[in-house]
Amino acid sequence: MENLKKDDVIELVIDDIGAESSGIGRFNGEYVVFVPKSVPGDTVRVKIRKKKKKYAESTLLEIIQPSPFRIEPECEYFGTCNGCKMQHIEYAKQLEIKQSIVKNAFERIGGFENVTIPTVLGSEDIYYYRNKLEFSFSNDRWLTSEDMLIENIDKSFAVGYHIPGFNEKILDIRACYLQSLTTNKILNFTRDFFKPKGTSIYTTKTHSGYLRFLTVRKSIYNKGLMVNLITYDENAELVNEYAALLRQEIPEATTLVNSITQSKAQVALANNFNVIYGDGFIEEKIGGYRFKITPNTFFQTNSKQCEKLFETAATIADLGKEENVLDLYCGCGAISLYVSAMVKSVHGVELSNESIDMASENAELNGVNNCTFEAMDVKDYLEKLTASPGGEKFDVIILDPPRSGIHPKAAEYLLQYEAKKLIYVSCNPATQARDVALLKEKYNIISIQPVDMFPHTFHIENVVRLDLKG
Repeated sequence: MENLKKDDVIELVIDDIGAESSGIGRFNGEYVVFVPKSVPGDTVRVKIRKKKKKYAESTLLEIIQPSPFRIEPECEYFGTCNGCKMQHIEYAKQLEIKQSIVKNAFERIGGFENVTIPTVLGSEDIYYYRNKLEFSFSNDRWLTSEDMLIENIDKSFAVGYHIPGFNEKILDIRACYLQSLTTNKILNFTRDFFKPKGTSIYTTKTHSGYLRFLTVRKSIYNKGLMVNLITYDENAELVNEYAALLRQEIPEATTLVNSITQSKAQVALANNFNVIYGDGFIEEKIGGYRFKITPNTFFQTNSKQCEKLFETAATIADLGKEENVLDLYCGCGAISLYVSAMVKSVHGVELSNESIDMASENAELNGVNNCTFEAMDVKDYLEKLTASPGGEKFDVIILDPPRSGIHPKAAEYLLQYEAKKLIYVSCNPATQARDVALLKEKYNIISIQPVDMFPHTFHIENVVRLDLKG
């Protein structure tokens, strides 16, 4: 677009929104301009910041006419915090956007034509819906524009969320709308306990310091609430003092765990942990089944929508009492147990030994005896399965892989194995569409159903049923 240059100021009508939250306007009706913090339906004035051959990036100068879908965000950190990027868009419109994200993935990435995507199954709760939150500690606090007006503000202690593109900088959070008011109390109690003591904070610059992460896990259908303080090393005296005050000030916290990790990776996981009080785990219920959740257990973060997701997968699968099910990437056995009463047997496969141990424990906890579990790489398991055609035949294969999707070799083995039905559950429609395209040689898409697990974000879970041709 020759007549548009860097630093030009133009007016646009926003008619779409990209997967990374920037609105999309079209200069002269065709040339794409990305506009941050805009909403479909906005009329805006922008300044061109970067110009490419097929698109431009801009800075929002003014909202001339706000969209009818624009609302006032609840959170004071909106626009600075990296989460809840659609909090300024009414929820019904968010669901339309997510429906479009799935459709675009299957048409543009998967190469499927005229794909019909049904209405997204929305979340009953659009605030305080998460059962798990992770906060990071930092001695390099990110200052908002309001913070910069405060003279001699202390930047040496923050606990909150990462700022995109800045590994060490943390936005100091006082209130988050994602889990509960009790979680906010725990967050602020923790800051107010450690900060006056001058407690050191781990930094990747020196690989030293005490405080690393604060994780809160909360049962939605039970009363359990786990506080997990993740530190670089042990300090029993300090943690016991913290524990005594926590029990006194926030009795809703049923268990406190101090996890220890000296890993250089900035990930809120630790192999060693000390149970300071309580059981060291909580329990959640999904579809009447109890699940034990320890500090490292992977579990869907929206319990109410998790139940809806599993119900959707089971309904789409149309499971029968004589069917044998293979549950790949089974985690702690949640989907396996949920469908166990509907089928003859379930065999779950997952790489993590810890997850498999938890899956077996959950089966025992619920008195389920038709589920077995095996720790193995999914690709390697499928290779073994296709090499032994005389073994037990699985009628249905459920796949719930991580965001990266399935390995291309795993897709090859699935094509060789030829199970009658594949139920593919994914948190990333882009990689899901890519994988389904690899399988279309032998499988037809029978149904698709998106389920919103994460209101105000661009993330969406999607369930696809594939049936073997012929």
